Amino acid sequence: FRDDYDKNLLLYSIINSLDYFKKIRSYPNAFNSMGFSHEKQVETLKYFRKGYLRCKNSQELNEFVSKNFRIFQAVGKRYEGEVHFTGYGTPIYDGSLVPTEAFRYPLYSKPADFKKPYFTRREIEERNLLSGNEIAYFKSKLEAYLVHVQGSAQIKLPSGEKTYVGFAGDSGHSYTSIGRLLVLDGKISEEELTLSELIKYFDRHPDELDHYLRQNDRYIFFRIVPYSVPHGSIGVPVTAMRSIATDKKVFPSGGLAFAVIGARKSGDAGGSQEERNVEKSFFVLDQDTGSAIKTPARADVFFGIGDDAMYNAGNLNTYGKLYY
Repeated sequence: FRDDYDKNLLLYSIINSLDYFKKIRSYPNAFNSMGFSHEKQVETLKYFRKGYLRCKNSQELNEFVSKNFRIFQAVGKRYEGEVHFTGYGTPIYDGSLVPTEAFRYPLYSKPADFKKPYFTRREIEERNLLSGNEIAYFKSKLEAYLVHVQGSAQIKLPSGEKTYVGFAGDSGHSYTSIGRLLVLDGKISEEELTLSELIKYFDRHPDELDHYLRQNDRYIFFRIVPYSVPHGSIGVPVTAMRSIATDKKVFPSGGLAFAVIGARKSGDAGGSQEERNVEKSFFVLDQDTGSAIKTPARADVFFGIGDDAMYNAGNLNTYGKLYY
């Protein structure tokens, strides 16, 4: 149970999960039969926090966790324990609250007639079904779409001020990765597939963007939010390298987990090539979910806000283990 990331951020993330447990009245989850009750989750977080603060090194931490907690491994893919880890973040884009010649591509709030399943992306765009529900505009359609994928954004307005948008709902259709479609069509190799390579591809082939976007039926709706740090699906702020998104039909909301992930892609920023090839392990809080994060074989790690976070998140595409 070696912990490779910032200690203070873990403590902050634990506080956020404790705040979540204070607010809820019932705690339905698949682990209740094994003792993952509301009360036991709170007890776990508080006891872990005290012990974590006392531990002076990895050996002491490992002994503390091993002796005091029951550990459950996620069954992963085909019940072999293999979990596919990807990353997400919050982009910062130039934008406007009104349409201009420079800012023409909108995000939308939920329409008055919204119910699941709503119309597909193709139907929404071809029939202009969301006209009048625009809340913000971007310079490119790809930027607007990437906000759909990440679920939040900070928008730098022409005035110099910032406004923030967060997830408000989805259309209820299945998610199709446009990156995966590019791989299947032989446009990008599996090894090269990163967010930066995807952006480069559509910069070179803008005429292909609509073709790929409309193969993803899922559409995301947004709202203006008063906070700069995105909030996860349990209503608390997510923390860089300390919050993960999983399928909440499978895993316990707000719970303490431990991730062990393999080497990152060679293009990943931060550290030397040798360092990037080293396995990473770290404690996380399960505080979010996502359109593409389904089954016990998927987990998404939050990397933070801004260009560096987005770059690093876009380069995490590897396999590992997940424990609760």
